[in-house]
Parts: sequence; structure tokens; C-alpha cells
Amino acid sequence: MSTESILKVLIMALVAIFIAAIGWWARKHPNRSKQYPEQVRLPKVVPIIGWLFLSFGFLMSLVSFSYDPSPLGARITAVAIFLGGLVFVLMYRNWYVAPRAHEVAFRTVLGKEHVVPYTDIAHYRVQVMKGQPILTVKSVHGAKLSLNIRTFDVTPLMTAIDFHQVTGHWPAPTDTVGGGSQAEKQPSGN
Repeated sequence: MSTESILKVLIMALVAIFIAAIGWWARKHPNRSKQYPEQVRLPKVVPIIGWLFLSFGFLMSLVSFSYDPSPLGARITAVAIFLGGLVFVLMYRNWYVAPRAHEVAFRTVLGKEHVVPYTDIAHYRVQVMKGQPILTVKSVHGAKLSLNIRTFDVTPLMTAIDFHQVTGHWPAPTDTVGGGSQAEKQPSGN
């Protein structure tokens, strides 16, 4: 095995370990909003990647649009990278989930806010996708929340689902479910 191939394998292994470490750190330290601590946001690596793409796309755009004989593909690529970075930054800016004792509030990537009382949940399911448990909740009004339950702490929602599986009905505000009154004391942020 040549030195070049050993170096390539070593670099790929280090990159894989670095990405795994970032994922582990993001799971252990959820990104909570400072103004509304009940809101769990996307990991901080999302806007970092977004700003890197925005910067790189902007620099590529400057070069490709100012240089006359630059190929059309370079211009399209520069704009695509810039727009991809913008999408990452806007995703981080808009999205959050706030599970509470008797409802879950969330905002979609496009900025639409929903508050779904647990009694309005029409369907829920946990499925494994690429080794990660993904919870999908649909309300009777059509609102849909889908997230990785290892990455985002939705303990009150999971407790309500367990309550529903045991009793056959969703917890009402008079029912005492784990998580209790702490979630109700927090401002909604809506």
C-alpha cells in the first residue's frame, strides 16, 4: 500500500470521526433558544454550514460573473451553492420544536407555526430510517411534525404517547403525566 493511499484512508477516517463527534456533541447538548428555553432548535452546525456555503457561493459568484470567458456551469454552480447556504440559514432561523405537558408547539422550515394539543393527534408512528428513530405526528387539522427523537428531546410528547398506548386516550390537562408543571410555566414563544 502506497503512502498516498494510506494518507487518503487516514484523512477519510479523521473526517468520519470528526462528523461523528459533531453528531454526538449535538445530541448531548441540545440547542435551546435563550429567550424561550423550552424551544429546541436545529444543531448549531446547520447555520455554520449555511454561512460557509453562502460565503463560498458569493466568492464563486464574484469570480465567475466578473471573468468574461467563464463557463455557464461555473455561474450556475456558484448561484446554486449560494442558494443552498441561504436555505440552511433560513432553516435554522425558522425551525423549532417545543414539547409541553399537554401540547407540542413547532415551527416548520418555511416559518409556519403550529400548536398541536395531544388530544388533537390523529396519527403517530416511530419508524427507523438509516438507523435513527423518526417520530411522525399528524394532527386532525393536518399539521405534521417529523423529527429524530435521538437528536431532539421530546420527552413530554413521548410520555403522552406512552400514556395513550396504556390508557387508550390522550392526557387531558387534568391528568398528571410525567414532566408536570415545569413545561407549563415556560412562555410559549409563539
